[in-house]
Amino acid sequence: MMKILRFQFHGKRQWGILEEPDTICALEGNLYGEFKKGEKLCCLSEARLLAPAEPTIMVACGMNYRARLRDKGWEEPAEPIIFFKPATAVIGPLEGVVFPAIAKEMRYEGELCVVMKRQARNVAEKDAMDYVLGYTCGNELGAMDLMKKDKWMTRAKGFDGSGPLGPCLVTGIDPHNLSIRSWVNGELKQDGHTSLMIFSVPRLVSFVSGFMTLRPGDVIWTGTPPGVCNVKVGDVMDVEIEGIGLLKNTVVAQE
Repeated sequence: MMKILRFQFHGKRQWGILEEPDTICALEGNLYGEFKKGEKLCCLSEARLLAPAEPTIMVACGMNYRARLRDKGWEEPAEPIIFFKPATAVIGPLEGVVFPAIAKEMRYEGELCVVMKRQARNVAEKDAMDYVLGYTCGNELGAMDLMKKDKWMTRAKGFDGSGPLGPCLVTGIDPHNLSIRSWVNGELKQDGHTSLMIFSVPRLVSFVSGFMTLRPGDVIWTGTPPGVCNVKVGDVMDVEIEGIGLLKNTVVAQE
């Protein structure tokens, strides 16, 4: 397992490798190819963490936890239900999530996110993990009143800042054996496990790459367990996934 960080230090944005507990070392080589840990750069407390992915596009899977379907009284889908989030939705740890002025109702969803390593097109499920670089925490935000109004997700799920990612990108872990929990203002709202997903990571990579090309750095959101709720300006949201860490963001008003 390796924890990879994207961060800013002395005005320079770069990738690094976390040497536990609090040292950032240089990432030498190609993030999407061969790389190794280099010299010490700084302490974790000296750097500003950025979102650990630079996608051209993000693909999200909805209704991928059986318990959430049971809560809704919905049938299990035969295929993944997906939608897009643009690259402009991405923000990093501790950045403010701007409550869009066009919306009145916003909901958060804690999710495991998959970051791609290689260009993927028509990938077989058995080969899919070879195309994955690693995993991070995501907070998939949506303006639910816009979804009801539009009857679709483009505005509701694609607004700027609607996809916080972080705090790091982790390689070498089993994505199907991780606890996933989230809190709003310190109150536990979600307490799930990735083993309860309907569609596995290989299935999602294969399914998405079957109709579109995924590029290095692109992100697949794997869905959220039960317990989502609305948030308002001032609320603090925490998403924690076992082995990855905790992603924290606060809802702020649009200026």
